[in-house]
Amino acid sequence: MGTEFIPKSDIPVQVLQVKMPVGTELEQTNKVVSQLEDIISNIKEVEIVMADVGTMSEGMAVSDPTSPTGVNEATLFIKLKDKEDRDRSSDEIMEEIRSKTPKLEGVSYTVFDMSTMMMGGTESAPVAIKIFGKELPELKHISEAIEKRITGIRGIRDVDNSLKEANIEQHIVINRDKAFRYGLTVAQIASAVRTATLGTKAGVFRESGDEIDIRVRLEENSRNSLPDIEHLSIASPLGFEVPLNQVAKILPGKGPLKIEREHQVRMATVTANVVGRDLGSTVSEVKDRIKDIEKNLPAGYFIEYGGTYKNMKESFTTLLQALLLAIVLIYVIMASQFESFSHPFVIMFTLPLALIGVVLLSLITGVTLSVPSFMGAIILAGIVVNNGIVLIDHANQLRRGGMEKHDALIQAGADRLRPVLITALTTIIGMFPMAISTSQGSEMRAPMAIAVIGGLASATFFTLVIVPAVYSIVDRISYKTEKSFMNKLHG
Repeated sequence: MGTEFIPKSDIPVQVLQVKMPVGTELEQTNKVVSQLEDIISNIKEVEIVMADVGTMSEGMAVSDPTSPTGVNEATLFIKLKDKEDRDRSSDEIMEEIRSKTPKLEGVSYTVFDMSTMMMGGTESAPVAIKIFGKELPELKHISEAIEKRITGIRGIRDVDNSLKEANIEQHIVINRDKAFRYGLTVAQIASAVRTATLGTKAGVFRESGDEIDIRVRLEENSRNSLPDIEHLSIASPLGFEVPLNQVAKILPGKGPLKIEREHQVRMATVTANVVGRDLGSTVSEVKDRIKDIEKNLPAGYFIEYGGTYKNMKESFTTLLQALLLAIVLIYVIMASQFESFSHPFVIMFTLPLALIGVVLLSLITGVTLSVPSFMGAIILAGIVVNNGIVLIDHANQLRRGGMEKHDALIQAGADRLRPVLITALTTIIGMFPMAISTSQGSEMRAPMAIAVIGGLASATFFTLVIVPAVYSIVDRISYKTEKSFMNKLHG
């Protein structure tokens, strides 16, 4: 069985992010986006296309990860027709859009995984490989090597590298010896440059309840060219002013668009989407492809796997603990009711019998192991034991009435066949509409119903055969153990 966090849902609103090379002007970005709008609008299943081009406000950019963060970026919102009004899935339509996007150098297109975002996932990318270390050049080298390795994997789409792009910058390199002779420190020089260009908050202007920051900096015509910055006067504590070019050089360079940290450690992230394949097997192949890179990382560098894959592992661990707790509680309740430890143990054999049906029906229907199907398995744990309880309890009643064990088991099977079938069929038939539904959002509901139907069907069939056999074996072992213990105790 394949594994994934939540089943891939057919969502009528898709988000496509466009990134032009750093330094691209707003007009050029808009021109490319306009071409994309025309291409997407001509697809018959598309109803509306809306685009955000250029930098969003700071507050929006923080709250919405899909928002553009520069004039070289844009986000397209694509509204598809309702699922019932089209023949293709949203994934198939987005694959067509990917194939029709203009292949321009330095331009990347990323489709956001809306299923995870709508479910409140902490990380939206299905595959996220996090590389941790100290030096940005080394992180960039490792991330680029990983990006190249995973690009050709089946099902991998929209590979992106957080350190792929770089800002064109001017680096001010300070000569510390000269600065010291003029009585200046690096911090003083940096503060003077920052005040001259970016400005420094000097106070707050208040009027009619409004507060406006007062920012002090040079006039625009005195700070917008490199010669202006080179001749910037810096006040020395010794009582005179020094031009910046006397204590520093201005050199062209490149710097990262952003420096990411997690747990106070610098990080580069390689992300990718997964299409037409389950997440678990895809990440397994990714790990296999980059295992030699991971093995030969420099000292102090390491790799972690985040994204939806991390959410999936955490959810599966939590749900497995819940399943184990459910099994323990079911056993404790039955032990107290039967006043026996062996009979509840026999009934608990229905759980692995149910697992057979869960796996088989999931493989037949192509359903992966996900959070909804795992929840179905937890629900199943409380349902499948009912048939075993009905069967074993009646066998015990017949034995207490004087019937021999073998005959009691056969009679119990005959007497309880109808109640067992009625109990199972009502649940199976009640779940059937949910399992075969094709309406909007059915991808989330169907796996739970399929898990319950498959597990209950196999458990019901095998309960009538396997549970009596196990009961007979356990009862014989219990009798021999008790007889041996009494002989040793009394001689």
